[in-house]
Amino acid sequence: MLLVKWKSCLTAITLTAISLTASKSALAASLYSVTDLGSLTGETYSYATDINNSGEVAINSLKGSFFYSNGSLKKISPLPGDNQLAVTGINNLGQVVGNSVGNNISNNPFLYSNGITQPLAIQNAIPYAINDRTQVVGGASGLGPFLYSNGIATSIGTAGSVAYGLNNLGQVVGILNSSKAFLYENGQTTNLGTLPGDNYSVANDINDLGQVVGSSGITGVDDGSAFLYSSSTGLQDLGRLSPTDLFSVSLGINNLGQVVGFSGSKNDFYAADGNGLRAFLYSDNTLYDLNNLIAPGSDPGFTLTAASAINNKGQIVGRGAVNGELHAFLLTPVSSVSVAEPTSGFAILSLGAVVTLFAALKRKPDSSSAAIQQIS
Repeated sequence: MLLVKWKSCLTAITLTAISLTASKSALAASLYSVTDLGSLTGETYSYATDINNSGEVAINSLKGSFFYSNGSLKKISPLPGDNQLAVTGINNLGQVVGNSVGNNISNNPFLYSNGITQPLAIQNAIPYAINDRTQVVGGASGLGPFLYSNGIATSIGTAGSVAYGLNNLGQVVGILNSSKAFLYENGQTTNLGTLPGDNYSVANDINDLGQVVGSSGITGVDDGSAFLYSSSTGLQDLGRLSPTDLFSVSLGINNLGQVVGFSGSKNDFYAADGNGLRAFLYSDNTLYDLNNLIAPGSDPGFTLTAASAINNKGQIVGRGAVNGELHAFLLTPVSSVSVAEPTSGFAILSLGAVVTLFAALKRKPDSSSAAIQQIS
């Protein structure tokens, strides 16, 4: 049985507006060149899930999954007997994790390394992240959130909980009992709570400094706001890109504390027309629309709709709408410029609804392929 990630049900509720006024000062921000990774797959639908510090990228499409390195793609084969797969995470050794699916619709987790797809010794599970110690985390039927290390999968929580991210220290983050973000370390699980007034939160990634990113909302992701957590500050609301946006989600963080994600007003997160979504970068205490940071002459017609991961060199991957198609992208910093902050105040709005079931903010939806239902 598939582990499904989000079930959306938008509801009308009262809006709460918190006015934040940005200063007029200018901050240094990178400009980026855009590489259309989707054009390399030869398909109309693709998205990038993760990137390592060497610029190697894990990519999904409708017909397969790929390992991108040095300008070329390698197609990843499913496990023997399976016919579909989806990749979720990559580490600095170039190892990729994901799940492989056959006609029985069972999730078979795998590790892809040096061109070979190998099964992990755990049944009916979806892995979401892998660190440089080749430790893997995810969610599994029966085990709930798991930490896989040295060939052994250990449950680190209860059913209804899922682990979505981990760092090189072995700290793990995810969602606890389908409703609260958690941090697991040294055998202890900490409920990270929510932003004020919220009932739901999910943690999606953690860097080696223990900083955590995710989303907090009244009922779910569709009415949530991106957050950044540290042990010294607690949950910090990162806001939304526009006063009309109904939600924002932070998906990835690097060791410099730079955060990426998306902000928008419609919950079709993989629409090929852009659907009002915008990828963001949070850096130097400022939330930037990545569409405004594309270097002149490097825009292939993209609307960058979601950023899923950022490496320590500042390279960013995600997905974007281009010519009516959804393509994976890679952004690479090319320069640093002064970018004026907005001068007008904007509101952080709280509304909406999403019910999160057993799965993760790293699975991306496509109704035609059970293995490619993922949100990242």
